[in-house]
Amino acid sequence: MTASIGRGEESRKTPRSEPLPADPTGQRLCEIFGHYRWNFIRADLPDDATVKAAWTTVTIYPLRPRVLWNHWQDANQLIGVRFTHDTRYALLDLDAGGDYCSAVGVAQIRAALETIGITRTLLLRSSWSGGLHLYIPFAELVNTFNLAVALKECLKAQGFRLQAGQLEIFPNVKAYGVQTFIEYMGHRLPLQPGSGSCLLDDALNPIGSSLARFFWLWDGAAGHQDMDTLRHAMKIGRDNHRKRPKRRSHPVETWRHDLDLEITEGWTDYGQTNHLLKTIACYGRVFESLEGQALIDYTLRIALHCPGYEQYCRHHHDIERKVTAWVRAVEGYYWPLGTTPTRDTSHPKNTLVPFNQQLSEDAQHRIRAAYAQLEQVGELPDQITARAKAIAQSAKVSQQTLYKHLSLWHPEHQKGVIASATSVLELAEAISEAISTSLEPLQNKKLHPVGRNMKGRAPCAGGVGPTSNSFTPERGVRGDDGSFPQDVEPIDYDPDLHEQIQHQVRSLGWSGEVIRQFIADRFESKRWSELSGDERLLLLYHLRVLEPAGDTR
Repeated sequence: MTASIGRGEESRKTPRSEPLPADPTGQRLCEIFGHYRWNFIRADLPDDATVKAAWTTVTIYPLRPRVLWNHWQDANQLIGVRFTHDTRYALLDLDAGGDYCSAVGVAQIRAALETIGITRTLLLRSSWSGGLHLYIPFAELVNTFNLAVALKECLKAQGFRLQAGQLEIFPNVKAYGVQTFIEYMGHRLPLQPGSGSCLLDDALNPIGSSLARFFWLWDGAAGHQDMDTLRHAMKIGRDNHRKRPKRRSHPVETWRHDLDLEITEGWTDYGQTNHLLKTIACYGRVFESLEGQALIDYTLRIALHCPGYEQYCRHHHDIERKVTAWVRAVEGYYWPLGTTPTRDTSHPKNTLVPFNQQLSEDAQHRIRAAYAQLEQVGELPDQITARAKAIAQSAKVSQQTLYKHLSLWHPEHQKGVIASATSVLELAEAISEAISTSLEPLQNKKLHPVGRNMKGRAPCAGGVGPTSNSFTPERGVRGDDGSFPQDVEPIDYDPDLHEQIQHQVRSLGWSGEVIRQFIADRFESKRWSELSGDERLLLLYHLRVLEPAGDTR
């Protein structure tokens, strides 16, 4: 389970009095595991014991003691809880298929824990999947975060891999929330009916699933912990955690951390399978130095145990095939850290341009062939629009591609060469020709504003009359239209329509010459400036029905 963000620790203090279950065993369960009642986790018990449960977080109500006991007894569902600021236990999760899910691995972990005063633990099978839970009980409350830091420092220092699919610590060393309260990760409760959880001996043999016996063993283990040594280890671990300088990590370490973070988080939604399989395979190839079948097995094992796999991965039926495909792809691109690269890391040649050029040349060849065939059989239309349609259909190219090669079929361009594509600024100027033309200043190159917009009185044509600085109240703000002859009113300018046409032309990749010819062909040889508002709207329609850029079929 992953950490979630709560509503604030101060609002989640344990109530002073909550009715406990009547059953003494249920009371003990609530006393140990019922301290933090918010955002508990639950899942329906899968019908297939080999299928991983789909855990969800319940946020709508707290898990009160009697409800907790009732949920634990329900054989159709699984229940889990989180830690609060103090705790009487810790839990190590050894995933099935991991390096430590064996009698030898458990013995090694127990030996490591003794170095910080933890001398007794309870071993359980967590579920039918075969994973192990190693409970660490205490006879007194300890600080949850300090305990999490001490356990992490202890196991990490002795070479254990702390990650999902291998070994996880509950409580986890969570981040400190500045603006919001961040919760500890949740874990399932032990020995639920029908869950497959049971007590194990040192050889991993089942020895029963009685909750009463579990608590009897719990009390015996809790009384044998070396709390003085543990408290000392917790203080050292917390001090080291506080004083550890924030150093700039090496790019490789940063990359490794990022990959591990993504793998630990697992699936959180649909559509993430390809990304996560590639990430897991990349980690195994680079940082575990795996290859071939070993890398396939590693990637498959980690993927199957990642959080959210059962709930969000839609490739359960072909997961092995997808893993194999991604491993093959990763092996061709990555190599183990510290070894000689297995691929050419020099700057690769840009094969994209020759490929596009090949497509363009092929399209031109088909346009020439279609033109020649239509002309030979006498079916080449004289009208430009009909000709373009006939050639495009015969050559199996889009009209956009056709208009990129006007010299191959257009009668006005067959004797010349179309200019290369202009810049965006030049293209915008070509489309905006009507505006620039209609607002072009007079020959004397002086400003001649429209008279009705003037606030002062304009000088007369003969130079007689008030100066430009004079103001006559009876004249108002209208000025003198007769003294400033103006051009004919330009066609109404619609900025939104103009912008849409510009955007469409840019997306087609056309030069100014191409768009001018396109307009002339469809609007009786008119120029942009001669189009009416309705014709410009129709032009936008013509541009939008063309196929997207890049189609050179």
